Amino acid sequence: MHDGKLLFGTAGVPNSTSKKNNPIDGVKRIHELGLDCMQLEFAHGVRMKEEISSGLRKISYELGVPLTSHGPYYINLNAREQDKIDSSVERIIQTAKISDLCGAESMTFHAAFYMKDSPFDVFDLVEKSMNVIEERLSRLDIQIELRPELTGKTSQFGSLEELISLTKNVESCRPCMDFSHLFARTGKFNSEEEFDEVLEVLNKELQPEAIQNMHIHISGISTNSKGDLKHLNLSDSKFDWKALLRSLKKYNCGGYMICNSPNLEDDALMLKEYYASL
Repeated sequence: MHDGKLLFGTAGVPNSTSKKNNPIDGVKRIHELGLDCMQLEFAHGVRMKEEISSGLRKISYELGVPLTSHGPYYINLNAREQDKIDSSVERIIQTAKISDLCGAESMTFHAAFYMKDSPFDVFDLVEKSMNVIEERLSRLDIQIELRPELTGKTSQFGSLEELISLTKNVESCRPCMDFSHLFARTGKFNSEEEFDEVLEVLNKELQPEAIQNMHIHISGISTNSKGDLKHLNLSDSKFDWKALLRSLKKYNCGGYMICNSPNLEDDALMLKEYYASL
């Protein structure tokens, strides 16, 4: 648990981990580096041996390195065929099951593409699926925060407004605040005043809990008119990460700050050091 503090970590196993494909070694490496948390990446499918998940839960607990997770990329709750929607729901449930076995408390995923449909219709469909997922997870007695991600492309469901409404309508739902995506998606939200504004909105619309318990993604980003292009290291990007950290500090935000710059732990450490200096 983050105990209301802001914890810094990487999206996946740090680059400097000796066994790159072993998340248990990843958690040990996070601890050695002086970082605080790690996100498990199930981007290309939800597979994990049982001994790995129980080992992860144990090491995470022993070293005090909490975990979050990210579901597969090929989730689309607005797919054209019902069976594709069903398999997206299945993937989210599988991710939640494995995340729970590993002891992760918060999982994020890209919920849907608009596919030229009206955002209102897509919202209704996503909400319907989220209620089904919530219902099934509660029957399995799995308690995990479901966090649709604030997405970077305008073709993707996941604007700030959509995530706020979804959180109000679905009990176990919270936003995953990807501030780099918010900048890419809107072409704004790249100054301390604007970051303050976002935190004010979350605080007001979703209660103080929304900023005391955050799941944040951050990286450098290159953008074009279509929104999110690709992740960069923070120093190679126009994204004003220092302003974001000043804002988060000012509002006393807590939760997980997951860095998905290509250099992972280097930027995560830079973020942590700057934050500590404020």
